[in-house]
Amino acid sequence: MDAVASSSAMIGAERAAAYRLSAELLLYPDDRNRTTIEVWRQALRHAPAAVRSGPETFLAHPRAWDRDEYLSVLELAPPCPLYLGAYLYEEPSTCRGAGTSQRNSYMMELKAAYEHFGLDLGGGELADYLPVMLEFLAITFDAGPADEDGVRARFLDLGVRRALPEMLAALERHESPYATLIQALVAVVDDDLADCAAPTGAGGVPAAGHVPVKLEVPS
Repeated sequence: MDAVASSSAMIGAERAAAYRLSAELLLYPDDRNRTTIEVWRQALRHAPAAVRSGPETFLAHPRAWDRDEYLSVLELAPPCPLYLGAYLYEEPSTCRGAGTSQRNSYMMELKAAYEHFGLDLGGGELADYLPVMLEFLAITFDAGPADEDGVRARFLDLGVRRALPEMLAALERHESPYATLIQALVAVVDDDLADCAAPTGAGGVPAAGHVPVKLEVPS
């Protein structure tokens, strides 16, 4: 499902705030920081309606802070997992197949993108965990010359954007309030991609020798 077209382009800081707000709201309800949420909401007060309305609609929903909603839809044998690779690739049926599967290649490419910008997952979460991916996009929103090879643009397009329609459709089938967050996120990602000058075609992700910075799930 396509997001509603925004009335105007976002500025980089607004995109970063939108990514961080989405990342925070996709955490387990007890792990969310209400002060942080309010900070990012305020940062989006002048953002396009297609971006701003999703989080606001979600927060107004009676199940937005419901633990059972989160666990049943997103976490425990979830129909709508927060791991984007699940929407793009089949799980390998054997241990031997896991090492050569398309999903494994996808995960390796995501990790290479993090390393390109000197970011370290620290062994805490998988590379395709959506809150981590959004935090990465927020941190690198003004990558500039560091993304001359199009690493961030490729991550954004092939790593994130391709999976969002499937995730959104799954959430809508379950009539989950989290669908409004993903719909708004599609609008943010599309705006971000429109601003990316670098191509996102086929090819590997180059590595760069930055000093690693630990990338943590927002809390």
